Amino acid sequence: MKKKHIIVLTIALLLVAGWAWRYVTLNAYFDSLVNTEKQKYHLGDIVPFENDLGDMRVNLNGYSIRADSFEVQDFDDYIDSIGFVMDEHYYPGDKIALLHITLFNEDSEAEGIMLTEFNLSGVDATIYLDWDLLIAANPVLEGNCGIKLSPGTECSIILPYKMQEEFFGAWTWNHFEDYELFFRMTAYPTEKLIQVQ
Repeated sequence: MKKKHIIVLTIALLLVAGWAWRYVTLNAYFDSLVNTEKQKYHLGDIVPFENDLGDMRVNLNGYSIRADSFEVQDFDDYIDSIGFVMDEHYYPGDKIALLHITLFNEDSEAEGIMLTEFNLSGVDATIYLDWDLLIAANPVLEGNCGIKLSPGTECSIILPYKMQEEFFGAWTWNHFEDYELFFRMTAYPTEKLIQVQ
């Protein structure tokens, strides 16, 4: 009977030790993801990707982005201005946030930049790029959601972010012009953020 208690106690101690080891290693891993260095920039700054990676973990060293201007417009007015026709599956927005950027390729041989990776974020909201409007607003993309520039060239693009009131807190929606908003360029090892508002 005493042997049985020792075996059960040994198994219990091994399980507790295994759980503690896993708890410590998982927390260390998630700490390494969260505790990245942050660098903040402003409209007009030319920000190089360098060896920092975005969410898709693609190296865009040699490319840079300049956020030129930011504005919010009425959704219907904007789609009329670019001739965008909604089909029955498209859900309209209430407003549209437009970020005008210039991409530069100094000397990168990367396959290109996937524009759908770039979102806007604030303290309590993330605004996602509207892929359909991205293509409609930028004929230079020729129907694609990404672009590749030859070394030594640049290109201006409009990034449209559809905004629906239901996805925002009441204060944020009603005071959006006072809301701090960032364009997230990279995620790791340095998170590069351009403050657009």
